[in-house]
Order: sequence, then C-alpha cells, then structure tokens
Amino acid sequence: MWGFDTLKKVQTSAQFTGVVVTAEGHILTAAHVNQPGNTYLINFPDRKSYIARGLGEIEFTENKIFPDVAMMKIIEKGVWPYAEMAWSSSLKIDEPCLSIAYPETLNQTLPTIRFGRITDLKNHYGFIQSTCKMEPGDSGGPLFDHFGRVIALHSAIGIAEDENYEIPVDLYRKYWTALNIPKTYGILPSGEDDVSRDPHQSTILSIPALKNPQSGFTSLPIQLKESCLRISTIIKGKEQQVNGTLFSLSAGVVGKDNVNSLVISKNSLIGDHPVLLVQNKSIALKVIARDYENDLVLLQPLTTVKGGISLKQFSKDSLAFEKMGKFLISPLPDQSNQISIIGSMYFKSPKRFSIGYLGAMATLKGSNIVIAAVQAGSPAAVSGIEVGDQVVSVNGIDINKPEDYGTELTKLWPYDQLSFKIKRLDNFYSKNLTLDVFKVSLTNHPAEQFAGGKSIRRDGFTQVFSHDAKVKPEECGGPVFDIKNRFCGINIARSSRTTTLAIPTVVILRLIENYFINQPHI
Repeated sequence: MWGFDTLKKVQTSAQFTGVVVTAEGHILTAAHVNQPGNTYLINFPDRKSYIARGLGEIEFTENKIFPDVAMMKIIEKGVWPYAEMAWSSSLKIDEPCLSIAYPETLNQTLPTIRFGRITDLKNHYGFIQSTCKMEPGDSGGPLFDHFGRVIALHSAIGIAEDENYEIPVDLYRKYWTALNIPKTYGILPSGEDDVSRDPHQSTILSIPALKNPQSGFTSLPIQLKESCLRISTIIKGKEQQVNGTLFSLSAGVVGKDNVNSLVISKNSLIGDHPVLLVQNKSIALKVIARDYENDLVLLQPLTTVKGGISLKQFSKDSLAFEKMGKFLISPLPDQSNQISIIGSMYFKSPKRFSIGYLGAMATLKGSNIVIAAVQAGSPAAVSGIEVGDQVVSVNGIDINKPEDYGTELTKLWPYDQLSFKIKRLDNFYSKNLTLDVFKVSLTNHPAEQFAGGKSIRRDGFTQVFSHDAKVKPEECGGPVFDIKNRFCGINIARSSRTTTLAIPTVVILRLIENYFINQPHI
C-alpha cells in the first residue's frame, strides 16, 4: 500500500502494509501511515490493485505515535477477501504468532512471513510486544494468532530484534464506529462499541519453550551440524572469517583431480589464501570456481576432510518447498542452531544496494552525456574525473544516452575494474579505477542498528528465498536444513532486520554439476 494521487497517477508516500478485515473492504492499518480522506493504492498479492480512502485515526495530540490506530476502506463496491479479527484481550505470554507484511527492503509483490511469540500483553506505551521482526514497510501489517486471526497491527520497533510493538486489535473493535468517520482523534473517542468476548479464549496456547526454540530442534545429526565450518581468508589485506558448507562425495566415487569433498561459501567474503578451520587444524582451500551472479564460490580442501552433506543424497531428494512458514535450522560452528521459518517462495532479488560505488553522476547536456557531480573521496574523484567531463565510453561500451551510463554501471560489483574514456575540452583521456562498496547513508532508525548489521553484498541474486533467522553477515555461507534434515540451501546474505536470504539447492547443485560436467554419476 502507498499514498496515491488518482489524478496524476503517481505514488505520494512510502510503502506500508494493511489488512482487510471485512467483506465490505475495511482495512486496518497504523495512523502514522494514514491521513483521513486521502487516497491509497491497495496492491493485493494476486497483483490486482484498487483505491482505498483513509477513514478515522487515533493519534494523541500530545504524542502522535500513540495509540497509532487507523482505518481505511476500499472505494469500489465488492466482496473482498478478508481476515478474521481476534480479541487482543485473550492473548497470553509466550503465545505463538505470525507476521505477514511487506518489508520495504525486499520490494516484492508478495508479503513475507515471520514467526515469534508474545512477550508483553500491554507495555507502558499501551502496545503489545512480540518477537516477530519488523522494519519500514511493515507498518500497519497484521499479526496473527495460531488460529489465523488478526490480533494486532504493526506499529514500531526498538533496536533489539525481539523488540517489536503492536497495536492491540481490541482498540479497533472498541472504536469501530468512530473510525468509520474520516477524522483524526487527538484523544480516545467518547463513543465506544461492544468488544464482546473471544469464543476461543480457553484454547489459546502458551508455549514457554518458545523462549529458547533451539532446544526443541536438537535432532540435527552431528554430520549435518558439522557441515557448517569456519573459513579464514584475506580480503584487502585484512584477515576475516566466514562460514562455509562442506559436501562429501559418496563412498567409491571420486571427482575431478581426486576430489573427495567440496566447500561452498559466499564469494564476496572469500579473498586470498582461504583456509578451512577444522578441529584446531587449518586446511588450505583451492578456489575452483566463482559464481559472481549468485555470490557463491566453490572450494576444494587440499587435505581430506571427513563428514559433510552427501552430494549423492541431496541431488536425489525432492527439495522443493512444501509450504511457507515451515521451520528451518541453520547450524553455526560452536554456537546453538538458528531456528527460523520459510518466509517466501523463490524469487529474484534485483541489484539495488550491491552495485559498485563510483561516485559520479551523469546527465544529458545537449547531445552528450556529461558528469554533473562527483562525490569527494569517491573512486571517480580519486581517478581525476571532473564535473563537465563528457563520458565517451565505459569499459569499451559507447555511452550515447543517460540510460546507457546507468546500465553499464549497474552490471558491476564492488572492487570491479572500470575503464572510463572521457572528453575534456578537446582532449580525450582514459581513466582506469577500482569501484568501491556502495555507500548507504546511515540513519538513526532502529531498523539500521540491529546486531551484526546487513551484508555488503545482499541483493542481485537470480533465485533466493527468505527466512527470519538472526544470521550475521560473517555467518553467511553456511547451510540451511528443514526439520526433516533435508538440505534446503545456503545462507547468502543478511538482507535487513527482518530477512536472511538463502540460495536454494537447485542453484547449489547447478554450480557443482558445472564443475563435474564430465561426472554424470555424481
């Protein structure tokens, strides 16, 4: 959902989320994304779009972030799909819950799912708290109970990933009549509706074990647990570590060059002299192949390493997802397993934040593409590119219009080499430089301050799925399993506060098979 000018047909606000709760088209959302009387574009998961109008909202005059209650309604008459409203008064501590919302960083047409538990029934702000992670774009999205009913709406977050504030759904029930009037209430409306009682109150679950879900998933065989190993490597002169996934070839099967095990990791975090750290030993790794598109690297241990995921077994398994919301296990070396749920089906992740950083903007001037701005300290500035330079070519490709310039630059990754041919006055110059990491403006928003932060290379993948594990950037490269111990993929990036992305098995298998192209029995 977003604000929408119906005359100019343009978006007028940031993206947010809502949930339809009546067949007539009433939508519950948050007041901080709503303006009474304004129009909004409603995008359903089936890609059909409709216009809704902002109705009533409650935001206190002395502090507008409370209680953050708002309602909209679809303008077109129809019978709309809707979710049942529950009663927040019947919630319990440690009750399981699900978030279904649209995190802004993914920019996808389908929502993602996150799992958690209720941690506070009414904090000092009047909000419910849950461990279902949120970020911008999720505001106004629904929190569901284990019956599939709406129990709260997303409002705000703290810095800790488990600190997520929810608007109690009973506030919408209590002020339903008032909220159908398009106005802002600076205090709670005087008229109240009957909230009634929850018919399922006696059957609401409370599961204290959800405080430590890792303890409930101890069935991962030791061979699979130990398939996640640490790798030490040198990048830009500095030693760092990242996870890798160990694969074993079946007994009696020997691959190319007598390879009996393989390791796959995150390519952008594997530099020079990679070393596998196994049981207080260091085993040198040879880089066999790099898949830049999927940020994967295939490595060969130069000494025999026991264990790992059986390549023969996982290549024969039907490893397709059955359902979103199913539990996953991400083993980590010398740590408890990370437990998560499948948040999406497979999707393509366009390159947005992982482009190589140049630091020079270009514009059309007459019939030429001319540098309009150069950021101080950027690769462009260091190489001597100046405002007013005409861009003739980039990496040998002629630049004739602004989109040519953008197209060529978005093909490149951080640390890629770039050759610029420019014209300054009547002279031609060649500028050779190395792109840097894209500089994202840091903000004080809690969504940017979670432990570990985001991966530098976190998008631009051909096929991924999302889950809600708390995987840190340096913990990427390790495997993901389902609770049936089936290999599901490799964690490739911490995309945002809400999302870890994983490369599915089909892509992993393709990388291995490309190496063993002459080994059809593998």
